[in-house]
Amino acid sequence: MSEEPWKLYYYDKQLLQGGPGRAGFVRLMFEEAGVPYIEENERIYQLFRGGEWKGYPTFAPPLIQRDDFSLSQTGIICKYLGKKYGLYPTNEVDEWHAEQVNATIHDYIGEGRLAFHGKNWTASYFAQVEETKPYIEFFTKERLPNFLRHFENVLKANNGGHGFLFGNNVTYVDLGLLHVLRATEAQFPEAWAAQSLPLLKAFKQRMEERPRIAAYINSDRYLPFSGNSMM
Repeated sequence: MSEEPWKLYYYDKQLLQGGPGRAGFVRLMFEEAGVPYIEENERIYQLFRGGEWKGYPTFAPPLIQRDDFSLSQTGIICKYLGKKYGLYPTNEVDEWHAEQVNATIHDYIGEGRLAFHGKNWTASYFAQVEETKPYIEFFTKERLPNFLRHFENVLKANNGGHGFLFGNNVTYVDLGLLHVLRATEAQFPEAWAAQSLPLLKAFKQRMEERPRIAAYINSDRYLPFSGNSMM
């Protein structure tokens, strides 16, 4: 495989009304690893729903591609990039626990997204603002605290919660957790502020202060959360 920049296929930001979407996970991976990538967001529906894509069959983006290799499914992409670029646990037990936590991270953001689309999960939030209010209320009162307490406990299980999720180095799961914590703070600021999560909030700050992550967050490449979806 060549060392050409990766291509990251995802929806146009105007379609997402400004949010980073699930590609936000992948961008953090590339940025932390210092790996060049190019975003491709033209004709995404035609490629993946209209049958124009000629690579390995893919249901939906995000998708990464270099040469003849392509890969989709956000959690799988992040695991692949983590293993390839040294953002991966160093022992088998941690590898499996990392997969476990990674799956929970994506469960969380999936539930959070659906809370904004309670009537029709494929329609815009703005087409169902009133109908979806009970779903958002339930998520913020019941599901959000449960997930965040779990992440606090996972963090505490390694070095008392004062470092990373696994071992002594950052992994793809740390970056995934950072993404969903930033999403939580942006989309549900009052609920986030109300949670007593000292380890998790300190972790978020530490991760945001990593040089490459800080540079990315403060650059024009970074897409802030839109306020109308978990993503």
